[in-house]
Amino acid sequence: MFFIFSKTEAQTDSSFSIRKLVQSSDEFFNKNLLQNKNIVGISAAIIVNDSVIWSNGFGYADKLNKVPMTTNTVVNMGSITKTFTSLSVMQLQQKGSLNINDPLNSYLTDFRPKTKNIDIKDITIRSVLTHTSGIQPDIWKNSDLRSGKYTDVLDYINNTYITYPPGMVGLYSNAGYNILGTLVKAVSKQDYADYVHQNIFAPLGMSRSGFAMDSLPYRSKIYLGGNEVEEYELRDIASGGIYTNINDFSKYAIELMKAYNEESSSIIDSPTIREMFSLQNQNVPIESNKKGLGWFMFKNDSNFAVYHAGSAGFAQAKLLLIPKSKFAVIVMTNSAEGGAIAEEFCFSFLNKYQLSISDLFPAPITGKIHSSSTPIRLSRHSLKRYLGNYAQDEGYIKVILEKDRLRLIDGERQYFLTPLSRDEFLPVEIFPNDSLVERSNKRFVFKKVNNENFLFQRIGDREYESGLKLKNVDRSVWENKTGKYRHFGYQMLIGDTKFKEVEIYISEDNVLMMKLTTFGSIRHIPLRIITHDHTVTCGINAGFGGFNVSFSEKDDQKVVDFAGLTFRKDR
Repeated sequence: MFFIFSKTEAQTDSSFSIRKLVQSSDEFFNKNLLQNKNIVGISAAIIVNDSVIWSNGFGYADKLNKVPMTTNTVVNMGSITKTFTSLSVMQLQQKGSLNINDPLNSYLTDFRPKTKNIDIKDITIRSVLTHTSGIQPDIWKNSDLRSGKYTDVLDYINNTYITYPPGMVGLYSNAGYNILGTLVKAVSKQDYADYVHQNIFAPLGMSRSGFAMDSLPYRSKIYLGGNEVEEYELRDIASGGIYTNINDFSKYAIELMKAYNEESSSIIDSPTIREMFSLQNQNVPIESNKKGLGWFMFKNDSNFAVYHAGSAGFAQAKLLLIPKSKFAVIVMTNSAEGGAIAEEFCFSFLNKYQLSISDLFPAPITGKIHSSSTPIRLSRHSLKRYLGNYAQDEGYIKVILEKDRLRLIDGERQYFLTPLSRDEFLPVEIFPNDSLVERSNKRFVFKKVNNENFLFQRIGDREYESGLKLKNVDRSVWENKTGKYRHFGYQMLIGDTKFKEVEIYISEDNVLMMKLTTFGSIRHIPLRIITHDHTVTCGINAGFGGFNVSFSEKDDQKVVDFAGLTFRKDR
């Protein structure tokens, strides 16, 4: 039998619909914890019209000692911390201390990353807030709290190249947000953690919230596969370091929605929060989600919601706000396997407010596709422009010319491409027995973005970036860098992200590749060449894409640096 350990209900509307919502929420989490024994503890809340109408804890905060999970249990919210960092930056703008449209290095003069054909002045504070600055996703060197500080990230990033021109690609960046934490420190003259305590936690009465170094009481244990694991306390406190409980978390959600609805707020004014909750990335060509300032967005012509998820090692958190309706959902779990049901619970409310999951995705930059399958004829010369290798986060798509038609090879799947326009093609799948099946619901579209050639896949209104066209490798430069490099130095502390080795090789199609071996996986990742000793892993917001990989020699040994971790070549 499953027991509910704590429960509070606000003294608000006791109508049937509220009672039904409370009952169904209890049933949802009870059922899921019974069905999945790997989920040890969850807490959640629903907010309507400035009141918590339901909050509850399920399971255990400490399974061994039978300590219940309650609404007072403290859990790391992970990347939802970024909403606090963006709020801190916007508070400073509200005070006139900075302008987010200014170049970042106007305030952080020590921000000096490497660039190629990119003007560093184009990297604005706004571009970092929206993950469109081109700063790589992470730096893993000294990434635990005992080994490093969030302010270290700035110097580490200065040793990397900006991966894409600012405003071209939405590349989610923890590193960027830790640099924003350093910006808050530089402008406010307070350490980031002190600033958040004084300017957000204290005004809201969030007395049970803080950071790992605050040694907060009632912290939950952390679980993987139902077993307790050591918590990975992050160096990156400005991108994923805040701990809180459901009661404090609810105060934050309520205050943001009050400010949006032009009610008095102790932390932000209405015009500023409305800017944060407005669509910011509609002109970014390579993008996977709609975003505000520090938030993801579901948006259509009828309504919008802002959302963020968080994961720190194994703890998970989800926060969904529907500001115009003053409705919010919060879920926190101490278990790696709890993230999926937390997200399911949050997203189950979208339809009630005229929203859907598809409202998270940007409008396709490939425009309208042809509804008919009527082919046109393109010359052999016209088709040749599309030949080449298109890099993905693992492997690459190969496009070749076979007689007078294009053949696309994507691993074990192959297609003939029938032209419907100059850039749009209908795929006809080729099976091993040479039978052909037209995939009428799918299109491949070739498009140039910022002088780079991309391949997109369209399925209905959804658009998927399927590869960046790579330039051929100069073997005379890169062959002497090929070979196996074994990990040495700082090692990641958790799970699959412990690294064993990398192997650099050139494929038979003349693509520079990195075989990355961790303790749990093997990946073959294409490398985009920046200079003769710097590359970037391909793939956007997937796997290990968007990281610098650099080559050097130290003490007569060849060394590869990948995301701040080091590997040396066998002698």
